[in-house]
Amino acid sequence: MDDTSPHDDEEDDYDVLSALDFSTSGDDTSPNDRASDLDAFDGYVVEDPTVDGGGLLPDPDPDPDPDPDPDPDPGLPDDGLPVPLFTVTNPQGTVTVTTFMDGRVHRIDLSPKVSTMTETNLADEILVIARLATQDARSAQYTFMLEGMRQQGHDDVATRDFLSRDLDLPSPEQADADRAAVFSTRYTGDHD
Repeated sequence: MDDTSPHDDEEDDYDVLSALDFSTSGDDTSPNDRASDLDAFDGYVVEDPTVDGGGLLPDPDPDPDPDPDPDPDPGLPDDGLPVPLFTVTNPQGTVTVTTFMDGRVHRIDLSPKVSTMTETNLADEILVIARLATQDARSAQYTFMLEGMRQQGHDDVATRDFLSRDLDLPSPEQADADRAAVFSTRYTGDHD
């Protein structure tokens, strides 16, 4: 038979809540007689001699050695290695899209001529060119993986099938053919 006493939920609540006791032990002074709890923030304030009487101001720049030349391209890694980028420009030269190797758009450049386009047409043009740039980037993945698998001794035919069927990566030839098809159908008769 179990000799333990029945579980008392009230005692547990008290024990759990007692862990939240923020009072100082043995401190029976009234809250008005104690130092302010905000005094803990004094360590985060610096003196500014430019303010009359050396007033206290928060330090606006805690970095003692600010970088005078911030990274001009925050999308690129800062490890010094070159990052492959893939750029496609429409035949008119109005929209240029650059993507990273994984297909993410890195940058979109527009010429002043786009001011004559409607917003809908411009958005459509950006999407078409971005898709082509992404295709180029994905075809580079195909080439990179094919070469890596070849170096590991894998069969080219099986690897090409895997890359196309399982990973849905276009070959460089497929990307070039896709671009040629889009350019020949979309821009037929454009002479800008």
